[in-house]
Amino acid sequence: MATAWKVGSDIDAWCTRCKMSLGHTILAMVGGRPVRVRCNTCHGEHNYRGPAGADPRKGSWEPREVRERREAKPSVTSWEALLAGKDLSRARKYSAKETYAAEEVIQHPSFGIGLVQEVRGDKIQVAFKADVKTLVHGK
Repeated sequence: MATAWKVGSDIDAWCTRCKMSLGHTILAMVGGRPVRVRCNTCHGEHNYRGPAGADPRKGSWEPREVRERREAKPSVTSWEALLAGKDLSRARKYSAKETYAAEEVIQHPSFGIGLVQEVRGDKIQVAFKADVKTLVHGK
């Protein structure tokens, strides 16, 4: 049965001062969810940190760009579909001294034919038949 919370009722939450999951009193609610609580042990007030057992992990912060890239659902595309419409005879031989652009086809001496997917400064992300590799360019 779902618990109907209201301001003044008790709830288990992570206490930012005690560093434990303890009983708290709800001080504010938004849309049926508690947002502000007071610890019944240390009387510290803070934002609601989730139910018991949802203790925050140390070092879990990361920049938004990294989190979005990690959480992005990878789209599965076949190797043939990636190279469809590309002229493989015009593939340039890979050299770390050369610079490359996105969607350019290259010929690597070890990995074979590859398609440049992303350019990040002096690095490129290249999709080969076996794997996706990060290579340097423009050095």
